[in-house]
Amino acid sequence: MKKLLSFPFLSFFLLAGQAAVADEFKIIPYASIREEYNDNIYFSDDTNEEDFITTTAVGLELRERTERLNSKFITRFNGLSYADHSELNDIEEFYNGQLTYQLNPFLKLSADAGYSVDSRPDRDLDITGYIFNSDVRRRQNYSCSADYQTSEKTSLFTSYSFLEDQFEIDKTDEFTGQNVLLGLSRKLDLTKPTAARLYGHYAHYDFYSSKVDNYSLTVGFSRQISEKLSYVFDIGPRYTEGKEKRGSSTTYDDGLGGQFSITYAEQLTTLDMNLTHEMTGSSGRDGATKRTGLVFSVKHRIGERSTIRLSIDSYLNKSDRSQSFVSDLNELTTTFTPSLYYEFDSSLSCETSYRYTVIDDREADHEKHRNLVFFKLTYRYPVVE
Repeated sequence: MKKLLSFPFLSFFLLAGQAAVADEFKIIPYASIREEYNDNIYFSDDTNEEDFITTTAVGLELRERTERLNSKFITRFNGLSYADHSELNDIEEFYNGQLTYQLNPFLKLSADAGYSVDSRPDRDLDITGYIFNSDVRRRQNYSCSADYQTSEKTSLFTSYSFLEDQFEIDKTDEFTGQNVLLGLSRKLDLTKPTAARLYGHYAHYDFYSSKVDNYSLTVGFSRQISEKLSYVFDIGPRYTEGKEKRGSSTTYDDGLGGQFSITYAEQLTTLDMNLTHEMTGSSGRDGATKRTGLVFSVKHRIGERSTIRLSIDSYLNKSDRSQSFVSDLNELTTTFTPSLYYEFDSSLSCETSYRYTVIDDREADHEKHRNLVFFKLTYRYPVVE
């Protein structure tokens, strides 16, 4: 609770720090209504419980930008209304503040703070494959970073992040994670813009019955092949140490981690693909997870006001009870999402989407499926800009 007391002060700093010399200042209230059909709200493989869900949201967005400062604060309240499962009705809260400040030509500082109260059972489904009950989760997260340009070719980067999830009923889902990152980037004298990268990463995860420390080191490079095409590649070793809170045993694990991402962008079409492999933690999983993710998306503007998008997200979450983990896990979660976005004018927009999700539980040798369709209407009305 003490950490949360700092949030109003951060918000005030983000929005009022340099209002007198602001190049741009915006206050944008907004509201939306989303109608959704979900044919498996608990993502069960036994009995599929379907429902229509209405989500009514109201929020406020404030932005300020000057020559050195770029900041924003966003708050939103979601009212969830289930047609048949009224016990899941709730009001969710979301707050987020972000700040980037160019202290001098060489040093850029950034900070981020967030707080949310959510209750949807499928809130983390796409990435973790985990389904909660309707237990209320209170999440707070903070991060800060610094980017220092030491020379024309060399830059240093460091960041720290903190995430804490607390639940009103089920304490076994609670989770705390801390991450520290140190990085070095140096431009290379090649025909195409290329930079070599070196990153060191330390993570500490605190679960209900275990604690995990993970160390990793990656080397790689980023390359701008053309004005439209670029990619990033990093790879390196990791070392993981896990301890059970109720015992004295310590287990160890090692392996490789890294990422490969490619981006293609032209005037009407943007294509992104990102492949990652890492050791990570999340609420709902009482132990660390080896997660391999493949995310692909293509977005195309089909008119002045309309855009279509197709995305395929696939995450393989694995753990082995004999290593630095608490339980055996081998689940592949894949989500296929085509969507259409249309702007009636600068204030009114709509979005419709279909989402098909399948979880292949390879430990239990069975699959779970869900179909979800929604239509969302959003109204934004700037009162100051």
